[in-house]
Amino acid sequence: MVHHPAEMKKISVVGAGALGTLVGGLIQHAQPAIETVLFGRGPHLRAMQQRGSAELRGPWGVYQVKVNATEDVGQIAGSDLILFTVKSQDTKAAAALVADVCGEAVIVSLQNGINQRELLRYFSPARLVVGMTTTNMTSLEPGIVEFHRNGVSVLGPAASEVSSETIAFAQRALSSSSLRFTTDLSILGAQYNKLLFNTMGYASVLSASDFIREGLLHRGWRRNVAIPLLDEGMRVLERAGIKLHKVPGGSDVLRLRKVMGMLNLPGLDFFSKMAIGLFNPPRIVFSVYQDLHRQRPTEIDYVNGEIVRLATDCGIDAPFNREVVRAIRELEAGGGKRFFAAHEVIERFANLAGGPR
Repeated sequence: MVHHPAEMKKISVVGAGALGTLVGGLIQHAQPAIETVLFGRGPHLRAMQQRGSAELRGPWGVYQVKVNATEDVGQIAGSDLILFTVKSQDTKAAAALVADVCGEAVIVSLQNGINQRELLRYFSPARLVVGMTTTNMTSLEPGIVEFHRNGVSVLGPAASEVSSETIAFAQRALSSSSLRFTTDLSILGAQYNKLLFNTMGYASVLSASDFIREGLLHRGWRRNVAIPLLDEGMRVLERAGIKLHKVPGGSDVLRLRKVMGMLNLPGLDFFSKMAIGLFNPPRIVFSVYQDLHRQRPTEIDYVNGEIVRLATDCGIDAPFNREVVRAIRELEAGGGKRFFAAHEVIERFANLAGGPR
């Protein structure tokens, strides 16, 4: 049985990028008595170390939060909870690095990929909580995180050994950030729901397009890119026996698929344009865009590539998701091209389907 303190005294963030810094920084701001450790590497960490603080920008204005930003893995020891927010491709290396110092801490993975199989190699099944988030933030400048969208984060058990008390402790601890955390015992279905949302979002990154304004609300992009990607992903998950579970908010792909179908009806383009003007939806900035912006490797293999892998395991093909992986790899390789034109992306996907729709 995992023992939980009555109150959280220490939390560590492993992989303190945009998400980890936001959650850890907000906890430190709201609960200064809690010891908060931000463990990471690179320019973002060095900027926080030089200033002695993380700059959090959002509807609250600007918080300059004093943080313990470190590359010393030993400072994680004694944590009650460790928030795991590394890129999916770094999961194995990061888990191996911190496994010996995590003690009895509850481990919470809040990553884009489906990484519980790898994490369970290093952490106790009774202490591992996994989740997904629809909160959106960016860190395009080292040491600064900009909060864009107040979504919901969902937590659930990575294995049957995780008790309801452990999940409740994780939710209570992370909710002290003032961000919204909820729980779902069907967390795998919720994780894949978010993953399918990201498969479309990462396709919009190919042209650095605004996912909502220039993507979902653009008839050509919606019909030739978004819907084929989402329908393909749903077919693959059904073949793999993975049942999607609804998630709160507009990121739920089950609800979104119905909305996109309605927008394809004749005459509704006018209402799409009205929606942009009336509601002014915030731009969603995806992690793949941030990585390409910094010329770093992306986690595309763990999102669109995950659908391709599942399809291969099931003996079927996933050409639309495969094309996103291939195109992102092309951008990662550089060669002078940072992004494609939006019409190029639409044409590529239209050709896969046998012509524009």
